[in-house]
Formats: sequence, structure tokens, C-alpha cells
Amino acid sequence: MRPLDVPCARSPRRRRRRAALALPALVAATVLTASASPAAAASPDRPMMFGAVASTQAAVEEHEAVLGSQLNGLRVYKSWDSTLFGPAQTWARDSGHTLFMSVRASREDGTDLRFADIAAAQPGSPLYVQLQQQARQIKAFGAPVNIAFNHEPEAAASWAKGSGPEFVAAWRKVIGVWRAEGVTNAKYVWAMTAYGFVRKDEHRAALYYPGDDVVDVIAADGYNWARCVSPQGRWRELSTIIEGQRQFGLGHPDKGLMLYEFGSAEDAADPGHKAQWLRNATALFQQPGYGQYRAALSWEGRSFTGGGPSCGFDYLSSPAATRAWVDMAHDPSMGAVTFG
Repeated sequence: MRPLDVPCARSPRRRRRRAALALPALVAATVLTASASPAAAASPDRPMMFGAVASTQAAVEEHEAVLGSQLNGLRVYKSWDSTLFGPAQTWARDSGHTLFMSVRASREDGTDLRFADIAAAQPGSPLYVQLQQQARQIKAFGAPVNIAFNHEPEAAASWAKGSGPEFVAAWRKVIGVWRAEGVTNAKYVWAMTAYGFVRKDEHRAALYYPGDDVVDVIAADGYNWARCVSPQGRWRELSTIIEGQRQFGLGHPDKGLMLYEFGSAEDAADPGHKAQWLRNATALFQQPGYGQYRAALSWEGRSFTGGGPSCGFDYLSSPAATRAWVDMAHDPSMGAVTFG
């Protein structure tokens, strides 16, 4: 992982929330689909979906205790050989939450799979059988789900798995097998780092794009690292961080856009800076030119980076950040709706 990419997807230990748990109101589960072009910006009549990282029922309930309401979107991470839908995901489905999932090309024991091997998998081979088993799990879940195969394939953590063209071939094999097995309740989310959309080398996002026929949503993981890694780090507003993704999306106007992860570090020189960053992010999606955006899912880990200090991307980094996060979730421009 390099600065300006994103934190590791495995959520660090959280501090315990102490707010009283409010009973959430149930909402219909949602899959985010492509928008008409041009699309109107987020508004009470056309809200985005707000969510956060939450892989367990306890984590969801902690978030909802802070919110005092239901957290509609849940960001979940799974390995290649994981059970995709365990008790926590079944509970989430039955309580009206919407899942935004990643399936990594890595096994639970930490070993990586090569994109080329996945792409070359033939019927009857172990990898092909595992793809079929994944498809059966998705079908059996029986509710809409948003799924990304190996999010952030262009980030350093995935370089050993293969190149952009090899990722493209693997993606097309994965989606091809899932479709052949009769999966109809999934939308396929192509998720890159926000930095991937502006870099110019062999890891630029365009080289990893599998094609409009196998992608439903174009996502980015975007962070304001500020000075949490380097004293020379710059404060960056979300509008700057995701501009590359937004421009890429304009070339694919029938695709929805989303933030699969987002967050900001605190500013030691200005205790209210992060809270204002979140308020600015809320207002951003209400502006013309951002109508393709469908969801924003906040990162909720402490995010210790390279053995250094915590970047504190989560909403508990300060009371002001907590208040701004709650306000963002409750803004009338955020909600749970089906786009189609």
C-alpha cells in the first residue's frame, strides 16, 4: 500500500460505542443500477445510499447506536474461499440492510491467487468449481447484492496477482461463470483506488477496466491522508480526490458511480477540519455534475499505516467528526432507494 491509495481492507479493532441503541426502521434491500444520462444530483427526491464498513452484526449495531437509526449500506469483505453469506449477512438481509461486498483473489490463509490462473480455469478444475460454488451462494442468498471481484487490483497489495490485462481476463471469467450458473441478483462493482484514476503508469485504472458488458457500477476508494503518513502531506477535499473517477465515469454515462470506501484523517492544527470535510462531501453530491453517484460507504477502521500512528479515518476520531458523520447519514440527500 502506498500513501494516496487506501487503508488495508481488514478492519482494525474499534473502540466500543456507548450510545444507546435505537430500534432501526426497516428499509427495502437495494442493488444500485445504472442511471439515465444526464442524471440529477443527489436530493431528497433522488437520494444516494449512505453506508459504512460493518462485517458483523455487532459492528452494525454499534454504528446504529451512534446514528440513532438504521445504517442502510453495509460494506463487507470476503476471501476467495470464505463463506460469502454467513449469519451476519443473513441477519443483515432479513433486517433490511443492503450489502456491498468484495471477494478477494486471496484465500483465508493469506495466500494470493494469480489473476492468470483464475482466467485460465477450466470446467472441473478446483478454481472453476470454487467459482460455481460462489455462484450458488449468491443465488441462494436470494436478495440483491453488490459485489466487487478483488477491489483495488491496481494497488501495490495486488501487484503480485497480475497485471491489468490479466485482471481483466480474470474478471470476465468470474462474471461469466457466475452468470452461466444463473446468478441474477448481483450487480458487479468495479472498485479501484481513487489514485488509480489519475496515475499514468502500468497500474492506471483504464488498463484494468473489464468492459461495459460485465460492469454495472464504477467505484473508487478515496481518502484524504493529510499528514497522517508524511509531514509533507496535503489536505485534499473529496472533490479533488474523486475527480479522476468522475471524469472516467463521464466516458461511461450509463454506469452508476460510488465510493466503495471513503474517509479523512484529522488535522492536528485544526480540530474542526475533518468535520468540515465531511460536510463538504455531503454538499458535493448535491452539485451538478455528480449525478452518476449512487452510494458513499465510509471506512470505519483506525487504519494504522506502516507501523506508524493511526490515521483515524473512522468517525470516532473526534466528537466533531462523529457529529458530521451522523449529519451526513441523516441528510435528506442520503437514503435507500432503487435506481433503475
